[in-house]
Amino acid sequence: MRRKTIILLLAATGLIVAAGPADAAPMATATGTRPAGEDCGAVRLTSDLPAPPVGRSARQTVTIGANCQVVRGPVEFVSTPAVNALDATATYHTSSEMYDCCRILMTALYTDSTVSTAGGLVTGSSTTISTRHNREPWNAGWSVASTSNKGGCPAECAAASHTGHAEFSYRGIFDPTGHYYANIHDTSVVLNGDGSATCTETVDLRHSFIGWNWQHTCA
Repeated sequence: MRRKTIILLLAATGLIVAAGPADAAPMATATGTRPAGEDCGAVRLTSDLPAPPVGRSARQTVTIGANCQVVRGPVEFVSTPAVNALDATATYHTSSEMYDCCRILMTALYTDSTVSTAGGLVTGSSTTISTRHNREPWNAGWSVASTSNKGGCPAECAAASHTGHAEFSYRGIFDPTGHYYANIHDTSVVLNGDGSATCTETVDLRHSFIGWNWQHTCA
């Protein structure tokens, strides 16, 4: 019988959910832990990050740890290069990067948003997206399957929401069929009329392994 294991971790920065069929994950060893490199099944990771002041970046790393448990690292605030901006205009950058256990970047989605405000309202906003993915020799590895972005306000508004979406497929050394692995990245940025912003990022993994880790930022 297929059983479903659901792990819910609720944190101040957001909700991280990992879900997947238990029989897709390896059996525990005599020590009570699964060996590194074992399949943990389907996993969803999601979290909110506040946009920090100009010149700072909010960053968090989430790891698939022992026994396929999701381990959330602390939210760190680090310095970033200053960005030139016009009065009442702000820019925000997000990154959602999925790494394997060897710290090789597999797939990533980035967004760059600009918002103009006046009188506590958003008067204009826009967002562009970009991606990165790891390739292997012989034209193999990760590929971009599809991307999209949308959002904004048709007129002045209290807040403008922008979303970015990227789907990645894999065919290569670890799966020649192209059906086993798939990573989906989603990012939402809410740009407020008072100049603040909130970033929500999610990655869905068709299959995952102990040691894989997700790093996401909002700056």
